[in-house]
Amino acid sequence: MNELSFLVKGSAADPYEVTFIKDGDSLTALCTCPAGQFGNFCKHRITILDGNGKAIVSDNANQVPTITEWLQGTDVAAALSEYRSAEKAGGTSKSVLTAAKKKLARAMNT
Repeated sequence: MNELSFLVKGSAADPYEVTFIKDGDSLTALCTCPAGQFGNFCKHRITILDGNGKAIVSDNANQVPTITEWLQGTDVAAALSEYRSAEKAGGTSKSVLTAAKKKLARAMNT
């Protein structure tokens, strides 16, 4: 099992902690933001999964590529792809995008 944590600037005064745990083919992504704590869709995790480390305030932003490597072949990767497809579809169905967000959140919390 491997684990990496990042401190990420969010809307609160203190940064949020985003933790990724890779265990075999499973990837868990946790965040201390209010949405993340309740297992909901969280933009902080998605940003890092997308390979973007701009909001990271800890000194390990150079480790973001490791997370994108861990993502490959996981159920989180599949759920993220489904979310991106729903997002690109735009206004076709808000319920489709909402369902994709929920599925992605569930995948990151298992």
